[in-house]
Amino acid sequence: MAMTNPRRSVLGVAAAASLAIAVVAAQESSPPGDASRGKPLVESSGCFDCHRIGDRGSRLGPDLTDIGGRRTPERLQRALVAPDEEVAFDARFVRVVTKEGAVISGKLLNQDAISVQLMTPKEELKTYMRSNLRDYAIIDKGLMPSVEGKLTDEQVADIVAYLSSLKAE
Repeated sequence: MAMTNPRRSVLGVAAAASLAIAVVAAQESSPPGDASRGKPLVESSGCFDCHRIGDRGSRLGPDLTDIGGRRTPERLQRALVAPDEEVAFDARFVRVVTKEGAVISGKLLNQDAISVQLMTPKEELKTYMRSNLRDYAIIDKGLMPSVEGKLTDEQVADIVAYLSSLKAE
């Protein structure tokens, strides 16, 4: 007959209780959100000026069609409140200055030793020969504005719930 260690059982129960308390605290600190309220917020908040969901919106920023399958709700919430904390490499923008002094910013599509290709905010594809550039820089910060102070915690939770529901079919 095997004997169980009472101390180990008590420690296991205590660890499980601590975990349960942490989960409840995390759930209470962020409202659950309602996807049906989040969708119209996304549609009315200018998100489609840069992002795309399905066949609607711009190709300038990251495609959100299946973002719920690629990001946790916590990461989605952080992306809304503090978007500069994590800017995906393929979402970085560049600024080029031509020898004539024209300043152009856009999403970096490709670059090599001879040229730089980018998409302008109007979704125009442009190629610039490096020999015709005075300056070229990758912009470290993202172009997405923070919603902090512009939306309530409940509205952010609603948007997160909606984005979390977007998954590949």
